[in-house]
Amino acid sequence: MAATDTHLDHDTHDDHHDHPSDRTYVGIAIILAVLTAVEILMFIFEDDMPRNLVKLGLIALMVVKFWIVGSWFMHLKFDSNVLSQLFVAGLILAIVVYFIMLSAFEFNFWNDGFEDPGLPDIE
Repeated sequence: MAATDTHLDHDTHDDHHDHPSDRTYVGIAIILAVLTAVEILMFIFEDDMPRNLVKLGLIALMVVKFWIVGSWFMHLKFDSNVLSQLFVAGLILAIVVYFIMLSAFEFNFWNDGFEDPGLPDIE
């Protein structure tokens, strides 16, 4: 009977996932730090780069970092696919709301170089 109990414990242990080591988490933190440094450099040199490249680059880096944090630090990589799908749906909703807000409050976001001349001066 002891052999059966040990076998069952072993089977239930195989069903669970093994969490990554501390070394893996440090590596992921270094990757996130490098991506953050790229974001900062893009912001510093934004005048020397095409505006659309800066905008789309920052948004792409935001999505990648969001995915890395969610999948590794929130352990969605090891959970059910339903939870990952809910997380991705929230990410897509956040991006859509972000673009709507940019369109509403920053009028020059979509058309670079176009400046609203405003109302003519009345003398």
